[in-house]
This record gives sequence, C-alpha cells and structure tokens, in this order.
Amino acid sequence: MTNNNTTTTVSSTKTFDRYHAALRGRVGDAKYKSWFIDLGLAELTEECVTLSTGSEAKRDMLDQRFLPVLADIWRAEIGPISKLRLTVHKKLSEHAAKIDAQEEKRARNNGKVRAFSDGAYGTESEAAQSRKDGAAHFGDIATPLDARRTFDTLAVGDSNRIGWAAARQALVEGRQRELIYFYGQSGVGKTHLLQAVGHEWMKNSTRGSCAYVTYNNLISACVSAVWSNSTQALHKSLLQNTLLSFDDIHFLEGKNRTQEELLIVIDAALDSGKQVVIAGELPPAKLAEAGINQRLADRLSGGICAPIDQGDETLRLAVLRKRMEQSSAKCSIPDDVLHFIARTFTQSMRETIGALNQLTLMYGAQEVVVDIEDAKSILKSRLEDRRKAATLEDAIAAGAEAFGLKLEDMTCRAQPQRLVRARHAVVWCAREVLKESFPRIGKSLKRDHTTAMSSYRRAQALLERDKAFQDGVRRIREALEG
Repeated sequence: MTNNNTTTTVSSTKTFDRYHAALRGRVGDAKYKSWFIDLGLAELTEECVTLSTGSEAKRDMLDQRFLPVLADIWRAEIGPISKLRLTVHKKLSEHAAKIDAQEEKRARNNGKVRAFSDGAYGTESEAAQSRKDGAAHFGDIATPLDARRTFDTLAVGDSNRIGWAAARQALVEGRQRELIYFYGQSGVGKTHLLQAVGHEWMKNSTRGSCAYVTYNNLISACVSAVWSNSTQALHKSLLQNTLLSFDDIHFLEGKNRTQEELLIVIDAALDSGKQVVIAGELPPAKLAEAGINQRLADRLSGGICAPIDQGDETLRLAVLRKRMEQSSAKCSIPDDVLHFIARTFTQSMRETIGALNQLTLMYGAQEVVVDIEDAKSILKSRLEDRRKAATLEDAIAAGAEAFGLKLEDMTCRAQPQRLVRARHAVVWCAREVLKESFPRIGKSLKRDHTTAMSSYRRAQALLERDKAFQDGVRRIREALEG
C-alpha cells in the first residue's frame, strides 16, 4: 500500500480487507458486526491512518473504547504508524465527488490539467461546466453539538484552567469580540470546551445561532464551493451564525485554498462583531512550520491563546466522578476503582473515560459494586495494550506525575533531593518493568549509564525503608503495566 496524502477507498484496497479480517478475528463475530463492519479507510499517510464510521455517536464510542485495539491490530497486521484516528463518513457533493476521478485523469493526461482547489483537479471546460451546475448547498456544514459536552460536565484543574477562563470570556456580554484559540495535544478536552461554549451560547436566544464545524466538513464544503464557483455562498452560510467554532485546525495542513477561505470568514466574522473560537493541537508559532498559512497562524496568535495540557491524576479522577454522577448505570464503582483508572490510563482523557465506559458497559445493568479485581478483569485487554506500548518516555512522564513534578524536572541538571528521588524511581521501573538497558535509561534522562546504574542501586535501598518512595514506584508501575 502506498503511503501518501491521497484519500484511499476501501473497495480498491485489498490490504484494508486484510485489516478487517484481522479485526473480526480479534474481537469476535458479534462485536465486529455491531461496531466495526462499516469501518472505512478514509485516509492513509506516512504518519496517520484515518478510519471512518457512520455517525458522530459511533465515532465517539469507538474512540473511547476501542482506539488502542484498532491501532494495535493495524500495527500488527499492516505496519507501523504513529497515530490512528476516527472520523465520520462524509457524503460529498456531486462536485466534490469528482475529485478522485479527476486525479486519475490528471495522471493519464500527463499533467495537462490545472489544479484549482485543495487536491481537486479538472480541465478548463470541466471547471466551466461545474460552474453551470449551480451553487452547492452548505446547510449541513455544521455538526450538531454533543449534549454531553457542556460546562456542567467539564472538570476544571490546573491543566485546563486557562482554557476554561478563555471559554467563559467568549460568553461575556458587551465586550469586544476576540478570536479564541485553544491548543493542546489530542484528548485534553479542546472539543469539549468548543462545544460547551456553543451550548451556553444557545441558552440566550438574543445571542443568535452557532455553528460547530469539523475540519473534514470544512474541507469538503470548500472543495464543493470552488468546483461550483460558490465560495460566496459558503461564506454567507457560515456568517449567518454569530458564534463560529472550528475544530482541529492543524488538519488543514497543505489545504491552502481551504485555509484562504477560512481566513476570509474569520476576518469577516470578527469585523462584524461575531465570536470565533478555534481549536488545534499546535501553538500558533508552530502552525506555520507545520504547513498552515502564515497569515492564518498570525490571526490565531493575535487572539486569546489558551494552552491546554494533559490532565493530571487529580483532574482525571474529577472527570470520572462527574461521569459517575451523571451516569444512569445501576452499578456502583467506588473511589478506589476510580483512583485505579485515573492512575493507570494516563495517555489522554479519552483513554481514561473509555476505561470507565467499558466498566459501565459490562456492569451498568446490574446492581453490584465493582471492585478492583472486577475492573482489572474487564479492562484486561486495555491493560495489555498499555503494557505493550509502554516506553521510557512513558516511565519518565509517570515518574513526574507520581512525585508531583514537571516533566522537564526529570531531565534537568538540578539535583534537589525531591528530583533525585523521582529519577531513582524511574530508573528502577525502567530496568525492572520495561527491561531497558542502563545506557538507554541514562540517555532518556540525559545522564550516562554509570549514573543510571548508581541510581538503580539507590532506588533498591530506598525501597527497603522509605514508604513514600515505595508508593511513588507503585504508581509508576501501575501506569506502565496496570
């Protein structure tokens, strides 16, 4: 299979059929038919595989419960990837659907056609014909808000407090509207904040309407608008709303025409006093390096920029408690089990929530108390997936969290006792749990192998007499192996 930036269809990909067969064998026939039979291959690049499913709700469920399994099967059956993500099947307009055919035609004609939109090709006569077909309709460009993603269901901690404050600022009446940009890695709650602002905005009918737009819907609409010469109709459709939210801005990398149209809409919206809220993974200074239009990156940097970090254990626990408060499940999941989930599933908040969802899926209809052993049994596959994926970087991150430090503290040159003890714990766990060599452990902590060996010996001594150190090591082990 060729890894490039072109969209690949399931029907033309025998490799993807092999993936489906492996998936079916892994999860069983019943679960496969319920959850995975409609999975499509939306896009395949050197860095990322994008699978698609039939609805937002199903996408969210797969994302929360099965994403590690889907990625693990891909790596085992197809080959290495850095990331696997999920999207929703998008039925493009008649004009946008011509893209694949025009791409093939362009190759056959040895480049005797011109490009005039993001990946869309056509001859001059075909472009003219497309303009005769009339403007496309853009009423479905916005995605409905998820009723679960509100401020009431949002747990706030040190990692997302700036984002929460920025989100609330968007709702203040009588002030000059500024663009708000949330940024942080996947799974930190950016989409939750975007949609929470939308829900709150709609509570006051005098504010007007809102539109939450995903990156894939925006790309599809822009391609269709360019084909049909109806970009002004697209602008008008978006600008009918007084709140515009655009998600996953970083995925517009290389989509130059879409970025240009988005920039026009942002400027027009702000000039007319509308509120614009955007989310992406990268800070504004890094967006241009990643292939985002410099002018668009500048617009984001000129607004309110709100970084959102990975939540710590305290925040993950708060999220789990909120989920249980709002859950209709008949089972009871006590705090020690919630603590276990919060300590163990640390890759992202989605992973944490997905583990809880798996428990409520199994026990939700039963009036039982779920204990630690029950939880470990039900979450066995997730725990095994984490064990397979654990790295030295994971050990360092777990050590920082276990000892209440910043990630950069683990590799800096400072030597206060609290930092040194945390490094000892990481070295011991890297050696005993991950079976890593001392040279590799030392390199990961920016030390030499003799320092790592000395640290390991000191950790062994501390484990015999220091209960606080023992607890820190236990927390790191749980994060690495469940």
